[in-house]
Amino acid sequence: MKRRDFLKQSGMASGMMLLPGFVHAAMAKTSQPATRRVVFIQLMGGNDGLNTVIPYRQEMYYQQRPLLAIPAEEVLPVTAEWGFNPALRELLPFYEKQQLLVLQQVGYPDTDTSHYHSSQIWRTGCLQGQEANRWLPATVPVTDYGTADFGPTLEHIASQIGKGDPTQVYHLALDGFDTHQFQRVQQDLLLATYAQGVSTFLHALRRNGQLDNTLVVTWSEFGRSVSQNIRQGTDHGHGNQVYIFGSRLRQWGIQPCTLNGGELSVRTDFRSLYATIGSKWLGVAITADFQDGLQIV
Repeated sequence: MKRRDFLKQSGMASGMMLLPGFVHAAMAKTSQPATRRVVFIQLMGGNDGLNTVIPYRQEMYYQQRPLLAIPAEEVLPVTAEWGFNPALRELLPFYEKQQLLVLQQVGYPDTDTSHYHSSQIWRTGCLQGQEANRWLPATVPVTDYGTADFGPTLEHIASQIGKGDPTQVYHLALDGFDTHQFQRVQQDLLLATYAQGVSTFLHALRRNGQLDNTLVVTWSEFGRSVSQNIRQGTDHGHGNQVYIFGSRLRQWGIQPCTLNGGELSVRTDFRSLYATIGSKWLGVAITADFQDGLQIV
């Protein structure tokens, strides 16, 4: 189906396919099957979300980034308001199959813009970033591949999942997103690597019958400034985008976000996302006192 036909049929012209509702996250163990898995991908360095999933109809985006913004004619439009970086072309089919959710302005209060500390906070679910205070119980098998070769490692994970590996939570990082200068040269190449790796991974899961049982959640330790700097890059910011892939998403699309010229604030606490993933997807008791969950799975 051509993209323009898809947009007409899907009703995406409004850009309002979803407004995630907040519900209290159940903390008790549920009856969800133990075979469900989550693959967390960190875009290490603080990925610039606004040049990844792009508000190409918002004038403020181009005012704040006269040299850095992706020209509207280069954007891959998926709604009347938002489009993908051209390096993400391989991910379009998953969006069109309603298998991608983009959450906006995700983070935590009083963002720590230290790469190390903020990464620890996201990994542990603890604002102090202490390794001992993980958000999942110790009974959940976790494997962390660090910054191992991105594409081959995802292929290995897909193979392990297909073989029945008991691991329920995988971590993998793609480094290089601290784009303080000449951002487009650096980020576009990395996003192409990310898109190719994720696309190959999701196709492998479909072939081995595990797509329905796997979520892929992509995060970055913080966002970046709305405005470009003098080096044609961006500096550390606060709220950012999170990308969730899955064939059983209850909500999909791109969450609305309006630029106002200032710093993108945090609207959704990432720990509410963890509460949903833990209790409603993995079916485990959450070890931390998270307030709310999102109705996404």
